[in-house]
Amino acid sequence: MDMNEQTLQKMKQMKLLGMARAFSTSLETGSLNDFTTDEMISQLTIAEWDDRNNRRIERQVKNARFSAHRTTTL
Repeated sequence: MDMNEQTLQKMKQMKLLGMARAFSTSLETGSLNDFTTDEMISQLTIAEWDDRNNRRIERQVKNARFSAHRTTTL
């Protein structure tokens, strides 16, 4: 197992799912070399923040249990 695969596994174990997804995508597309170290850290941090925020919103919508009342007018 190479270092990148170990890093992905550790991210997943730490539940950094957005970061792991972004890192994996960067590995697949070969875009790791397109960024400086601080740019890559920034990209990974933003991806994790977005993922957590999206999961929080999805959880809140699910827990809100909105009713699907529709009024129709003719």
